[in-house]
Amino acid sequence: MNRPLDTADVERAHALWVVIASVVIGYAVVRTAAVTEDAFITFRMIDNAVNGHGLVWKIGERVQTYTHPLWALLLLVGASITGEVYHTALSLALALTLVTVGLIARFSAGRITMLWTVTALLFSEAFIEYSSASLENALAHALVVAALVAWKFLPQRPLWFAVCAGLLAITRHDLGVLVAPALLATFLRLHGTPRLQFAVVTVLPLALWSAFAVIYYGSPWPNSAYAKLNNGMTLAESFHASMPYFRDLAKYDAVTALVIVVACVRGLMQASWGMRLPALGLALYLVYLGVAGGDYMGGRLFSTPFVMAITMLAFSVRLRWWATAPIWFTVTIALGLQRGWLVRDVYPHAEPRKLSQHAWIYPHSGWLVAKKDADFNGMPWAQQGAAAKREGHRIVVKCAVGLYGFTAGPSVDIVDPLALTDNFLSRLPPKKPSYPGHYERALPPGYLESRTSGTNRLADPSLARLYSLTQTIARAPLFDRERLDAIWAINTGEARRLVRAANYDPNAIILPGYPVESREVVACLGRLDPLFTARIK
Repeated sequence: MNRPLDTADVERAHALWVVIASVVIGYAVVRTAAVTEDAFITFRMIDNAVNGHGLVWKIGERVQTYTHPLWALLLLVGASITGEVYHTALSLALALTLVTVGLIARFSAGRITMLWTVTALLFSEAFIEYSSASLENALAHALVVAALVAWKFLPQRPLWFAVCAGLLAITRHDLGVLVAPALLATFLRLHGTPRLQFAVVTVLPLALWSAFAVIYYGSPWPNSAYAKLNNGMTLAESFHASMPYFRDLAKYDAVTALVIVVACVRGLMQASWGMRLPALGLALYLVYLGVAGGDYMGGRLFSTPFVMAITMLAFSVRLRWWATAPIWFTVTIALGLQRGWLVRDVYPHAEPRKLSQHAWIYPHSGWLVAKKDADFNGMPWAQQGAAAKREGHRIVVKCAVGLYGFTAGPSVDIVDPLALTDNFLSRLPPKKPSYPGHYERALPPGYLESRTSGTNRLADPSLARLYSLTQTIARAPLFDRERLDAIWAINTGEARRLVRAANYDPNAIILPGYPVESREVVACLGRLDPLFTARIK
């Protein structure tokens, strides 16, 4: 006679299903894993730090070129132990993805719901692609799930929620929007000492990092925030520019789009506040993406909202085989197979999907690509960087700086018109119109001469003053009085005042000795050739 299952048997069976779910997703991530081009910007900084040059992109110039402080610090620790960054980043991302899936599976509202969750994760291109892109996404996924676990299942221990939310904010600052409503509600619910403790624990990671960033880099915000959010667009123009980014998700990654919408609408319509506040955070983040003007990396900025959305559904929806489950599974699989399946095809949208990073980078930086060279020399940008290092190039002008800069090494100084690595150009208005996420700056008269000579030769007095401030911040000793005065000035409106007073043409995309061949929105340095590189010195 079969004995009834006791609690221990149920727990062991559930643990087995959690392991199976993690293994399935882990296989999918490893099979498709590839490092995206932007990650190599952080890789070069990590390489410099490991070799004793500091957390810098360019030796001797302190500029925060990365948007993900906590992820960068994890990479730094890992690379310091292993001696390399490529496999370290992919391994860390895989481990964090397994944590993400394990937590979702462990706290899902039933086994059928858990199976649907795994299915949806497998068919989400944003999740699969950016779980291994070596950007901050994998870490953000794990933290947002941990925050929701603490929010829903540990309401009497709000400090756990505060820890996860605080760490999420320094993983990438704008991700704090996702948990902001729930944080505020928790803060208001508490009183006395618990409220103070909650506030301190929440704010402490961001406060500590901001203090370090101001002292070391001269600003609490990453340089790329100035490069991308200082885009000169009105609110209406920003929302208009973001529309292709939202349409790309709906067209090529419908599972991700639908899960986000369903979780958002369902959460906001619930009678209880259990998932209403996370849903409000989700909605606010989508609005933020519109305000920011979208991006050029299809799915990247949607992967963490998707993980939050699917976690909300997994924790609050109990599917039944005989009722709701067939509909959920059928819709998910049908939409997932609509334009190919990333896990099967590895990069199914190589031609039609212009915003797919995975489509063109996978053959060159994929984890399982047999023909991938150790130095990524199968990639033209990597070949160019290696040649620049070999031939002793000192200063070049180039738009795509990630893989090129990593292989060129710290001896090559790269002028970056997109301003991701330049704390002077990032303060200037971009050309109009610009391509979302890639806001090109003109090189003002005297700027290249200043870079090559090491002296300030900017023709416009206001820009000359701004250049002097940014160079002092980036190069002077940390606690030099002149540097501290420059940090105060540039963070209290002096940069904006100087830019307004400057007299130059932001649309004059002119590189001496090179004619302008195109003024299309996607052109850079007056060209549509992504490999174009100008050697200056």
